[in-house]
Amino acid sequence: MKTVLRRNYLCRNLGFTTIELLVTVGVIAALAAASVPIFRNFSPSYNSKHAARNIVSQMQLARVHAIRNRVTAVAVFYPKTFMPADQSNSFLIYEDNNNDWIQDPGETVIFSRTKMPAKVNLQSATFTDNGSGELTQTTSCGFDSQGVAARNGAVYVIGNLKLQNDNNQERTITFHASGKTKISLP
Repeated sequence: MKTVLRRNYLCRNLGFTTIELLVTVGVIAALAAASVPIFRNFSPSYNSKHAARNIVSQMQLARVHAIRNRVTAVAVFYPKTFMPADQSNSFLIYEDNNNDWIQDPGETVIFSRTKMPAKVNLQSATFTDNGSGELTQTTSCGFDSQGVAARNGAVYVIGNLKLQNDNNQERTITFHASGKTKISLP
């Protein structure tokens, strides 16, 4: 008889009370509210990291394209101050068939114009230019058919890009004469 009473008692008291459910929902809501600012601060950092990795991976693919097809691949970067404004904060990679560092009609576009993600700005693109070996505000770099940095005159076109997010965190992408790219924090 006692075992029957125990079973009935256990069967009737299964589940959660309303107060237990309200306390659980309240704790979850408090944790969610506390984590929102953390995710807001995380987003710009993630976007700038993603943008830097995207540029590096597309440059690596352009390098492979230049080697495989025995052409010069040129990347043109348009900083946020570039005019016209609809082209600013983006980059484009194309085959430069006549090695004049200008995108002419008929030259193959390897990667069409890619805009920077939200909350990330392409602050500057600084590369060597005109065979001088000095850094200028030239916004182009590239790879020759051997996969090393393309030459303009006798000088390898090397330099760096600076990306900045809304939290003023910067990432620098450096292009070496060997054709390698590197992402660094200042």
